Amino acid sequence: MRHALLELRIPVAAALAALFLSPLCAQADLVRLKSGGEIRGKIITGPQDQGLYVVVRTVTGSVVTVFARDVDFETRRPYSYEEYELKSRLLPETVEAHWEMSEWCREQHLSRQRDLHLEKVIELDPENEVAHRALGHIERDGEWTTLEQHMIDQGYVKFRGRYITPEEKLLLEHSREERERQKEWYSKVAMWSGWLTGRRDSQRELALKNFREITDVSAIPSLQRYLGEQESRDMRLLYIEILEQIPSPQATSALVKMSVLDGDQGLRLRSVEKIAANQRHLAVAEFIQHLRDEQNVVVRRAASGLKQLGSEVAVPQLIEALVTTHAYRIKVPNPTVGVSMGPGGAVSSGTRVVLPPDIEAGLLTGAIDPANIHFPGANSFRWETVRVNQQNPEVLDALQTLTDVDFGFDERTWKLWWMSQNS
Repeated sequence: MRHALLELRIPVAAALAALFLSPLCAQADLVRLKSGGEIRGKIITGPQDQGLYVVVRTVTGSVVTVFARDVDFETRRPYSYEEYELKSRLLPETVEAHWEMSEWCREQHLSRQRDLHLEKVIELDPENEVAHRALGHIERDGEWTTLEQHMIDQGYVKFRGRYITPEEKLLLEHSREERERQKEWYSKVAMWSGWLTGRRDSQRELALKNFREITDVSAIPSLQRYLGEQESRDMRLLYIEILEQIPSPQATSALVKMSVLDGDQGLRLRSVEKIAANQRHLAVAEFIQHLRDEQNVVVRRAASGLKQLGSEVAVPQLIEALVTTHAYRIKVPNPTVGVSMGPGGAVSSGTRVVLPPDIEAGLLTGAIDPANIHFPGANSFRWETVRVNQQNPEVLDALQTLTDVDFGFDERTWKLWWMSQNS
């Protein structure tokens, strides 16, 4: 019997433990077992194994053979990924360690991993200027912010890779003739939408007839304003129905926008249903862009849209969006003043306020309710920005549907599996 079969007697857990702690080799193949274990090294399975076994020369030089039926998947990876995983696993939680790791990632061209460690530096040292600048952050009024947020706050929008004013964007997007057509539609749509909510049945019927005959792409901006952005569900539903009859990329973009921004789940589903078959590639691309949105709810709705479209093209981006980080502005009590009073003068911040003896005695005996004592500035608050890592169930659901496998929110295993499908 082959030596490989003899090696099957070695406990898999012991073999894996040795592999994780061993020196790295130049090859970074990985075999993922159905039990959850991993074998790393160079896959040397040959024709003689007839698909029954998977043979790996490990990083220690030994050979491990496992039955193919016990293998979940196998993949080839660049050496730098293997080295990164070992380094990051042993990394201490210090500013210096994460900074050194970010520099190593930069040298290895691991840009996403580098950003993760730079963000960790800022988490440990919020005022670390070098890390902020390495991430492209800008200091404004004593606070650090991203370039994108800074430009948005200044009233700019991002268009074709650069920041311009909304007016410039409008000029670049539309020719003079098209702007004239849009202006004509604004007056018509405004009048017809008024008829829809009027008292005269004849005008209401005529407005519906006119709306259902629109096929001009130039009408979309006015339709969005007077129908798509209205509180009335019927108006927004009519907007979706009209977009379906306008065969253009602009209509597809408008449907995608409705599917991620509208608060009505039924209308969001309807918007995706109305996307034309020959426009689905464009819709998928736009949904993928929304997976990077600053708002978590938009990310989750974009994943639902991709699931509904059933496109496997988005799998890598969905994996990246399993857990996303979002910034929130929260209102917190000012720590310099007391914010709540307990018996004896204790406040929530852990400090103690000196009170007159009779007042303190009343608090200790329960004769005075602490809620009845107020201090100047006790309601003082400040705004802070916090970053929260959020798991996205809709993203996981989309991945499970599109791939028929499930690794939960384990992003690393998803990536390894996807590499194995494309190696």
